[in-house]
Amino acid sequence: MNSSFFEKVKQKLNIFFKNLKNLNQRDKYKWISLISVGLVLIVGIFYYAHYKNVKEELNSKAYDVYIGNSKIGVVKDQKKVEKVMNEIETNLSKQYGLEVSVDQNMRFVETNLSDDSLTLESQLKEKIKSNLSFNVFAYAINVNGKDLGAVKTKEDAENIINEIKKPYIEESKKEDSKIENIAIAEDVKIIKKKVSIKDIKKPDELIVFLQKGTTEEKTHIVEEGENYWTIAHDYNLTVEELEEANPNKDHELIHPGDEISLVVPKPYLTVETTETTTFSEDIDYEVEYEYSASMYEDQTSVKRSGKEGKKEVVAKVKKQNGIEVAKEIIKESIVSSPVSKIVIKGTKDVPPTRASGVFIRPTRGRLSSPFGYRWGRHHDGIDLASSIGTPIKAADGGVVTYSGWKGSYGYLVEIDHGGGFKTKYGHCSKIYVKKGEKIYKGQTIAAVGNTGNSTGPHVHFEVLKYGKPQNPYNYINKKYR
Repeated sequence: MNSSFFEKVKQKLNIFFKNLKNLNQRDKYKWISLISVGLVLIVGIFYYAHYKNVKEELNSKAYDVYIGNSKIGVVKDQKKVEKVMNEIETNLSKQYGLEVSVDQNMRFVETNLSDDSLTLESQLKEKIKSNLSFNVFAYAINVNGKDLGAVKTKEDAENIINEIKKPYIEESKKEDSKIENIAIAEDVKIIKKKVSIKDIKKPDELIVFLQKGTTEEKTHIVEEGENYWTIAHDYNLTVEELEEANPNKDHELIHPGDEISLVVPKPYLTVETTETTTFSEDIDYEVEYEYSASMYEDQTSVKRSGKEGKKEVVAKVKKQNGIEVAKEIIKESIVSSPVSKIVIKGTKDVPPTRASGVFIRPTRGRLSSPFGYRWGRHHDGIDLASSIGTPIKAADGGVVTYSGWKGSYGYLVEIDHGGGFKTKYGHCSKIYVKKGEKIYKGQTIAAVGNTGNSTGPHVHFEVLKYGKPQNPYNYINKKYR
């Protein structure tokens, strides 16, 4: 049916209504009734034809389904695809034990197809799975705005934070301290977010990463004759850094075959504790002097040893990762008072400071390491083992050319005796002379110690001739110039 049909009907009706005026009243009613019935039939036929066209169009309407640029099938109902997607998400959630989010660029393009061209549900499922990529919902540990790792559950994330705090709680128990407060200094948040399944970490791995600041593993196997100092030197580290990399090892008790970590931790999290602790503290004694004309003015002797006092201290201590950063004294009580030390000091003029030409042994004690090669390196002097604090004497008169810390020597004194000869005295615990000072043969210049690269209390004694190390035993008690 089209507009021309209705135009013809309209023309006929106009003619009819003109002629209708000439009919009697009875015939008018008759024709009006017939025409009304006719019009109803015409309208019904028109709407039936239109409904039939719409129905046929709806029956042939379908959708091409795309993931990205790939067509994966044809469906009549978009909800069918939604149902398949929900089934896939449910199965993945069961498989991984996590809430799954399928993130697909899926779109529908309207089309007209016959029923036999539609994609079966089983085929559609396989097509979607083969083009599938998905994320899972996990819990990220966010530190100062940066995600440092994710785990499966919020409980896992909370347990990681608690495990990082745990060692410091245990340490406070050993030290008989009471923790008033423990917290992480950084801004730490646990955030639920979508991540790739491969980005989820095991809790133990994430704990190590947060504590070390890296996943790097680098170790050294201890060999015969090695110690922390030699290992640190070989890897361009300090002994303190090596100790920090191995907190659970005793650095003085290592053996061949031991595995030493070379990774210095730089933790992402700082555990801050506020503790109330009680400890004993020494009270320094004073030194009193008496004078004697029978001793040289640079000589001293102890008439009475001093004794330190003791006090009990209650303090509030703030620590960061176990290291004290602040302390507030709450209470102090004296347990025992100190006893003053009495020292006799000489007043007699000292002997000449010019070199005599003969070296004396600088201290008493046994030879613990001779001159020459050891541990694959040349030992430029001799080691004389003795107790810490034992006096070290100048081997001959001369001028102090160095006094202070000198790397592996620890505390060192160097004396120039003239004629190209110098002597060195290493690993001292105390030094009694300064650079530029003139000293005499036998003068106490330092005390035996265990500083620098030292494995025990001793003095490292060197004799140098024009800068080249000589065997000291070839010169002690012999004329050298």
